[in-house]
Parts: sequence; structure tokens; C-alpha cells
Amino acid sequence: MKRVVSLLLIACAVLASARAGEFGAKKLVEYLPGDLPLILCAPHGGALKPASIPDRAYGVTGGDAYTQELTRLVAAEIEKLGGHRPHLVLSHLHRIKLDPNREVKEAAQGNPDAVQAWKEYHTFIEKAREAAVKQHGIAFLIDMHGQSHKGERVELGYMHAPKELSQATEVVNSAEFIAKGSLALLVQKSGLSYTEVLHGPRSMGALLATRGYRSTPSPQMPVPDEPYFKGGYTVARHCTDSTTGFQLEANRSRIRDTPANRLKFAQACAAALEEYLAAHLKISLR
Repeated sequence: MKRVVSLLLIACAVLASARAGEFGAKKLVEYLPGDLPLILCAPHGGALKPASIPDRAYGVTGGDAYTQELTRLVAAEIEKLGGHRPHLVLSHLHRIKLDPNREVKEAAQGNPDAVQAWKEYHTFIEKAREAAVKQHGIAFLIDMHGQSHKGERVELGYMHAPKELSQATEVVNSAEFIAKGSLALLVQKSGLSYTEVLHGPRSMGALLATRGYRSTPSPQMPVPDEPYFKGGYTVARHCTDSTTGFQLEANRSRIRDTPANRLKFAQACAAALEEYLAAHLKISLR
């Protein structure tokens, strides 16, 4: 009996160690390893404003309120499905100090600590990608953001502006157009047309909409209204080779504004992702 208890304690310790977070040099960036081919990152949800890092003099400096909390909740709801966790990469610095979703010059504006945190953030994403690809052969990245555009909707950014998405179907489905986006690998693996992947009945926008969250691109809104965030530096840099994914922009109302709404959306997002990844990449979150 003592041996059984001892083995259980060891197993629990190993599991806890596997889920322990890894921090950058000054604990400004955090990486929580997972065991799924899914990576969630939150660049603009941090709150730290150390005096040692000057405020950024140009660029967008407003944070994305509660996106870090939302990202953690989505990960927790995914774990509830089958006991497996996505990788998480989180910036704890407020956006006025660092913007990891920009190239380093604009992101850190020359401050050594901010530059170091920027490097750590993207190194952790690379580490997560490497682990996911080694274990599963593929990685799927979701860059979590918040927006406050008029017209309540979740914006899914695949690196295409609305004007580009409004082109003729044959243009959008062409190899040249697909190569410019972040879902080229998914299209290759799924065998579906690009328009089906972008706004078809099993697109991420469609799956969120059926769960009560108006989204774009989707069957109801295949071409987003302006303004719209198409995806930024992180998706452009990391969704290459064996990694695919998108930028998710959650509106504040009914999603980020209260703990109850964040939990409800996290549950819907986890369920939508389970269906989406199984349909297009044969990835099981269980």
C-alpha cells in the first residue's frame, strides 16, 4: 500500500512539474508548456509597468483588457475536455512598455529590458512550436487579442484585409492568394477550398456563430466590415512551415467584460476549437 501511495505521489509531482510555468529572466514573460499541438498566446493582456522601462513613445499603447484571463480560461476549458493542455505564452508587461505583436524596433523602442522580454516571448513561442511539431507533426497557433470596434463580433485574422477577401471566389481560392495567408498548411491538410476554410459551414467563424458569438469571416459575414484586424507580426512570423493558425480579436461586450461572460465564451471557444481542429486537421483535443 505504501508503495502504491508513493508511486501516486511521484506521478502527481511529475504532472505538476510538467505544468509548471517557465519565466523569462525578469519574470516579464511566462511560458506554460502543454501536450497538445495547440499554442495560445496573449501579447497585450499584461499589467506590469516597471519604472525601469520607459513608456513607449509611439505606436498603440492601450492594453487588451482581460485577454490574459480569457486565454487562461480557454486553456482550462480545453483541459476539461480530455485532460490535455495547450501551450500558453503570456506577456506580463503592459502594452505601454512592450508590444510583442510588433517587430522589435517599434515593440521595445530600444530599452534593453523590453528588448529582452520581446526576445523571450518569441523564443517561448518557438519552443512551443518545436515541442508541438516534435510530438504531433504540426502546431496550431492562436494569437489572442481584444477589440472594441462597433458591431459586436469576434474577428478572425488570417492575414487578409477585407478588400482582399472581397475578390472573386477563383482569386481567393488560388494558390497565390492562399500562400499569403496563415492557413495554407490547413488547406493543404484538409483538402478543402480556401473559401470553405475561411467562411464555410465548418469555419471557425461559423462554429463560434452557432454558439452565439457573431464572427467574421463566417457564412453570415464572409467579408469583414472595416475596421478589422487581419492579424499581425506574431501570426506572420510564426505561422510558417509546420505551423498554422490565426489571430482572434474578442469584442469586450459579452465576452471580456465580466468573469461570467469570459467563462461562457471560453467554454464556447473550446467546443468550437474541438470541432474545428478535428474537422480540418484530424487533431483531437481529447
